[in-house]
Amino acid sequence: MLNPTVQVHHEEHALVAEFWDCLRLDPAPVKEIRSMYEDHIRSKGRPMLVVDLLGVSMAGSASLGHFVMLQRTVRKSGGQIIFCNVDLSVFESFRISKLDPLFLFVPDRPAALALAASLDQGIGPGEVGKLEPTPEPPPVKKPPRNPPGDSLLRGRRRRKL
Repeated sequence: MLNPTVQVHHEEHALVAEFWDCLRLDPAPVKEIRSMYEDHIRSKGRPMLVVDLLGVSMAGSASLGHFVMLQRTVRKSGGQIIFCNVDLSVFESFRISKLDPLFLFVPDRPAALALAASLDQGIGPGEVGKLEPTPEPPPVKKPPRNPPGDSLLRGRRRRKL
């Protein structure tokens, strides 16, 4: 059985949190990140937080709510949460909950650390995109509205000869 844990370590411009043995994101590790972040800020650490979700394939609504509370704490400190290595299904959880505009999403950890460094140096959010474009997660393919062969469902009538 997996024992989900979160490891937090300091980088030059950010605190980095990564999940181990965690397929489904639960609220407990997010609470743990919050307490570690508060300790980090009390010890005069940098306010940026990078959350690496490599290996996490599902996120529940309770954990998303805890990320929103963590975001409030981070913003009060003058920082920003930057997510990297986000699985498409996890990103969809953020998007469906309409929480994706609150956070920054980048494809991998080097991009997240570069963004954290630029934000930490006082470059405004509008200017960050000028430095290095960050691709958005791939779009989700929607199923076709009317699959082929369902002409009766589309309201077409056969003409009698």
